[in-house]
Parts: sequence; C-alpha cells; structure tokens
Amino acid sequence: MQLTKLDRWIRERFIYRTHIYTMRLPDIGVPAGVRIEELEESPTRRYRFRLVANADRDVESLLESLRDANQMFATRIVESNPWYKAIIAPEGKSFCFRVFWWGLTVLGVMSLITAGGVVLADEARRGQIIDALNLFLHG
Repeated sequence: MQLTKLDRWIRERFIYRTHIYTMRLPDIGVPAGVRIEELEESPTRRYRFRLVANADRDVESLLESLRDANQMFATRIVESNPWYKAIIAPEGKSFCFRVFWWGLTVLGVMSLITAGGVVLADEARRGQIIDALNLFLHG
C-alpha cells in the first residue's frame, strides 16, 4: 500500500530515530533532547559515541556543530519499536486508509442501527416485517 504524506509524517515523527556516530562529543555540548550512548571499544569499531535524536531541530543543530568543529561523523535513520508501532505504522499498510475504512464501517453500522430503530418503532411497519418474515420462513 502506498503511504500518504500524513503516514510518512507519522512515521518520521513517532517511529524513526536518527543515530549519529562520532569519535568525540561536540565542544559546545549536545541539545537536551539527544541521548548519548558510549559504545564499547574494540579494534574494529570506528566510532566511540552514538547520539540518538528524536526531533529534527536537535539533529540539525547537532550536525551543524559537528561540521563546524570538522569532526568525522556518520548518520543512520533507525526504526524504533515502541508499543504503539503496530497501531500507527502497520507494516505494509497505511494508517490513514485504515482509519478511513474503520470510520466508514462505524458510520454504516450506526446508520443501519438508526434505520432499524426507526422502522421497528412504527407498529404498522413492524407487523408487516413480522408477517413477511413468517411468510418467507414458513412458506
């Protein structure tokens, strides 16, 4: 299923996280919304810190400070796995179309219940419906 703009925005806002890998922390510090993780040292590891940012403004300010300090860094976009991921970002499905079809179904059921209530409230119509059902069932 093709994702709408709203689906992509929901995924970017609530599901995707930006990981920035660097050898040392920026001199001016990191924004408040950025989580710092120190990676274990090994001969094959290229970076020492992983900075996890949720908001775009934090990512932009952090990348700008790293570029100004001429630091080497790498960025990766990672899908997080919160408990609500299956609801707002189902795999291969559009959240907007799911909400649309659920809304349409609820509206249809409510319309049928209302129409049934109006028809059954009238004594003459109720008698006609019962007679028609008896004729249909018992021949």
